[in-house]
Amino acid sequence: MSKEEKSSLWSQRIREFRSSGQTCKDWCEEHQLPVSTMTYWIRKLKKEEKYAGDAEPVFAKLPSEAEIAMRDTAENSAAVSIYISGCIRIETAPSCPPELFRVLVRTLKENA
Repeated sequence: MSKEEKSSLWSQRIREFRSSGQTCKDWCEEHQLPVSTMTYWIRKLKKEEKYAGDAEPVFAKLPSEAEIAMRDTAENSAAVSIYISGCIRIETAPSCPPELFRVLVRTLKENA
């Protein structure tokens, strides 16, 4: 069986498991598959899916500390500040549309 065939087979199995409403353990027992194999393929296919669209890097201009300080002084402060591991900083202004904020939080949850 080729790599593509295996990936396709496991993608189908994962879709069936997720739509079943069962726990991974119960579904795997019912289909006589090791849970460790199922979790391996879930991780593997998620990782492949994540990197499939990353062919070209995306760049964003980040404000300098001085620009942030000036902006915060002008606007009082950011509505929400998120710091991740001391190297990622996400701030939203009070005027941030609620839908944009929901998408931001959902994306952070999905990629955590």
